[in-house]
Amino acid sequence: ARKTHGILFKMKSNTHLSISLLLLATVSLLVQHTTATCGVCGSNGIACISETQFNICFNNQPDNTTAHECPNGGTCTSLLMKCSDAANAPADCTPTTDITCGCAADSPTFVCTSRTTFAQCNGATVVTTGTCPTGLTCAAQRGGDICVDACYLDGEIECDLDAPAS
Repeated sequence: ARKTHGILFKMKSNTHLSISLLLLATVSLLVQHTTATCGVCGSNGIACISETQFNICFNNQPDNTTAHECPNGGTCTSLLMKCSDAANAPADCTPTTDITCGCAADSPTFVCTSRTTFAQCNGATVVTTGTCPTGLTCAAQRGGDICVDACYLDGEIECDLDAPAS
């Protein structure tokens, strides 16, 4: 009877250890964090384009034709759960405090005024404004076309605003 008791104790200990390791592995998967970049497809099949919006990825390329909104005000992340409560996971795309959107005294000819709009400047004066075609992102500072497919931006959004500041 004593030998049976020892075997049962050992089995019970192994079961507790297995359950603990399984829980730890599950939690690790849920909170895994990859190096996330705005506009770049993550291992979860989406590319965050703002704190709350994302594009679905096909063949590791974001489909820029439709921006999807995280439900219930969720935060877009590269985590397995895609959209999370902001308290649980940081957003992959956070607006930076040094964003320069719009015309200023030393502005180049064209500047972005949001992710999809731009302005022609004469110093700090707006000469005219425009909107990028559907699916394209403003990239006035990179040279060449003012509006480009986001895959050419390497996650570097010039003006990470939903709409121009009023």
